[in-house]
Amino acid sequence: MNVPPLEIITTKHKHALRSFWQSLLIGLPLPLLLLMVWEIAVRKNWLPPTLIASPSDVALDFITLLSNGALIHHIVVSLGRLAFGLSIGVTAGLFLGSVLALSRLLDGIVSPTIQILTPVPVIAWTPLLIIFLGIDGARIALIAVGAFFIVLFGTFQGIRSTSFSLIEMARMYQKSDFDLVRHVLLPGAMPQIFDALRLTLGMGWVLLLIGEIIASSSGLGWLIWDSRNFSRPDDMIVGMVTVGILGKCSDMALARLQAYCLRWRPSFTGQ
Repeated sequence: MNVPPLEIITTKHKHALRSFWQSLLIGLPLPLLLLMVWEIAVRKNWLPPTLIASPSDVALDFITLLSNGALIHHIVVSLGRLAFGLSIGVTAGLFLGSVLALSRLLDGIVSPTIQILTPVPVIAWTPLLIIFLGIDGARIALIAVGAFFIVLFGTFQGIRSTSFSLIEMARMYQKSDFDLVRHVLLPGAMPQIFDALRLTLGMGWVLLLIGEIIASSSGLGWLIWDSRNFSRPDDMIVGMVTVGILGKCSDMALARLQAYCLRWRPSFTGQ
């Protein structure tokens, strides 16, 4: 096994560290400026302190909610609901999208129904989901439905957009249908599948918060909504900031996985 020289590994680490500090220096001034203006606006009563808390008050409240375990409880509840809903919707979307893309007969039978249901906003499913699954089940199902349609179309379009010359080459080498799917169709569809997954993750956070507003007693969505109703602006903003941090971290993790799985496919990153 060939082991890369230590000099190459060190150079890569230095380049990654330098890129990190460069991106930090470029991206940090704007949020710091916004925080400064926000703090001054609240302290000068340009913004009503009963409706919006200052960044310093939010930071103190963030530490308080962390130390007493309340924020951790809401985070765990929300992440559990999000993971459960996404796992159902993504699995179903990947499976059905692959089946429809591979079979023209099933595509002709199922796709017209899917195309009728797709324009219906996900929120419009809420009353039916509550009737059939109850409030607790509806929160999970709402996320699953949103994830299902996005991943289904991403998978379908990814497989159907695979270059036909690659398929002909695989057939020329007498590859089996399983090898064709595994080594040609799925790798070719992977970029669009990952794009759909990242879009699904963002949509999942939105649907999670909407679902937790519906007769809930825990979760980050409930924390934001309850704080707004009872004039606790510091708690409300802590919930919003927490959702932003978790959403960014989850997207970064998925982006890293995407970059690793698609390392064979160099792409333009700007200049």
